[in-house]
Amino acid sequence: MEQERKLTPMKFLRDVQEFPWGTAEYRLADLGFVDSMACEGWLSGSTLSDIMQTYLERVVGETSFEWYGTQFPVLVKYLDIKGRTSLHVNPDDETAAQRYDAFGKTALWHVEACGPQACLYLGFRRDVTAEEFYRACAQNRVEDLLYAVKPYPGESYLVVPGLVHAARDVRLLEIAEASELGFRLHDWGAEGREIHLEEAFDLIDFRQAPRPEPLKTDLLAAVPQFTVHRIALLAALKSHASEEDSFLVYVCTRGAAALQLPTRENYHLKAGDVLLVPSEVCDFYLIPEDNDTELLEVRLDPRPDTDLVSEPVEE
Repeated sequence: MEQERKLTPMKFLRDVQEFPWGTAEYRLADLGFVDSMACEGWLSGSTLSDIMQTYLERVVGETSFEWYGTQFPVLVKYLDIKGRTSLHVNPDDETAAQRYDAFGKTALWHVEACGPQACLYLGFRRDVTAEEFYRACAQNRVEDLLYAVKPYPGESYLVVPGLVHAARDVRLLEIAEASELGFRLHDWGAEGREIHLEEAFDLIDFRQAPRPEPLKTDLLAAVPQFTVHRIALLAALKSHASEEDSFLVYVCTRGAAALQLPTRENYHLKAGDVLLVPSEVCDFYLIPEDNDTELLEVRLDPRPDTDLVSEPVEE
């Protein structure tokens, strides 16, 4: 039977969507309005949602299946930002589930390239009142309240629920929870797009944010929604996937590499490529094919019995 056939690593077609500020190139997404289609291997032509419906925990592992069911839990996309995005805020999972029957959104932004006006806006520079923020939006002077960071290629920043954020003149790799639930707070004077300021007011963290600093260690993110490791691939690396109970996603940010199965079958990645390794693919090697190769590895770590996606609410 076909369902007994062992799954193999998969690449997916690109889905590019245009916005006033540039383009979003979805590389791995199970969002309904975007459903990535496999383009290599015996599942070529199948969508990610169809693969999830058929193969369930064989794709993602038992931990992910327990929490997310047949929803693939992360998305990977590239944001090619030529102008400036709207100022947004994302809800946490608890609020998103209660109000919108959806997941919230935590995201990792990895800087791929920067233009001359490159800037990331990440949180408030000081404590701000709701009234002050509302007035600043109306008077188009929100920028005065925000941290404005000049990014550099190779840096990574974590965008958490409640943090107001925007980006300008930069290409970003975004690794995030499988959700696009966000709220537009301000559009820098542009007209024609809906603003959700009143609806999202109680989602905003008005406190002074920590000064944005690029993440320094190779463990870029360890949040309940996903874990991301940066791998400088200097020599062949044996997988420990059999110990993880998780899918793995590899994004090649520099150089080139091959994922080699025990059958000697190779799956090649060059800069910009994304490869999904199903949970049941346990044994493989990562082999560098360039002297300067870097990969980001994405997985979902096991959770304790209590759901840590959202902070517990004190009674």
